[in-house]
Amino acid sequence: MPDEYDDIRRGLSRYERGLYFELGRAREQGETPERGWVRQFEINIGRDTRRLDSARTDGRGTRGVERKSGRVNEREAREQLRVERAGLESGQLTHSRWETVEGEKLPDKVREDMQALARDFPGQFHHQVISRADALRAMQLGRSLMSKQLELIRAHELVRADRARKRLENIREIVRTRKAREEKAREERARVEREAAVRVAREFAPPEQARTREDNREKGQPPPVPQRTPEQERENARTLAKQERDNARALAIENGLSHQMMGILGLNSNTTPPMIDAEQARARAEADRNRSIHQQRERERAQAREQSRIRGD
Repeated sequence: MPDEYDDIRRGLSRYERGLYFELGRAREQGETPERGWVRQFEINIGRDTRRLDSARTDGRGTRGVERKSGRVNEREAREQLRVERAGLESGQLTHSRWETVEGEKLPDKVREDMQALARDFPGQFHHQVISRADALRAMQLGRSLMSKQLELIRAHELVRADRARKRLENIREIVRTRKAREEKAREERARVEREAAVRVAREFAPPEQARTREDNREKGQPPPVPQRTPEQERENARTLAKQERDNARALAIENGLSHQMMGILGLNSNTTPPMIDAEQARARAEADRNRSIHQQRERERAQAREQSRIRGD
């Protein structure tokens, strides 16, 4: 006849049943991280790997606990017991305790294997049957503990997401500011080049152009702007950029900046520093963030699938 233990398990998945039972029993038995206990601990025994529900180091070996909240799967349990026998023989396992719930199915072969281990390793292997009332209390406690952990995880994820959003906003603001500064510098260079070109044209114009300019001045017309070749434009830009770097370098030396700091500011080189592509920087930052979130979710899904596959009812 169904009881309260059946009722609480009915609304849970297999993974949740095992998880809540393990958490509750571990807390009741004092198996806490502060005392050196860890959950889902893997130990390599020969060519096999045994994952223990709860474990801690015990001298040079490991003390482990296996908990079954429902019926015991015969094939899986016998394989686990086979590996534990090898671990007890080698000394890698110093003590093993199995907990099953009263009234839940325990195959005869599994029971016989447990009895053989208890006989061959007295004081090292122990099978404990948990009453259904105690199992119910452990399940309720485990669910409460997990709920609190999820609240902490959600709060942590929200804080982490907010930090990532703020970092992205800062990157975008830096890119926008730098882009605006570079655009302003380009406009200033273009203005200086135009003024320099006008001065050069006035000083070195042929006599015919000079007379035309004088005639235009007398008539109140602006002087014609000389046309320059693309090579002349590039050469003027390089000259002005070099002048700007020389002026900045002189000002830095005058104010006592170190050679290292001048190198950081790009004043030790005559090469014009490359300009940042704002769109490329933004796209790279967003791609890094999306890749990090995707990898984290994939790891969590893989871990959940592995735990669900290994853990029995």
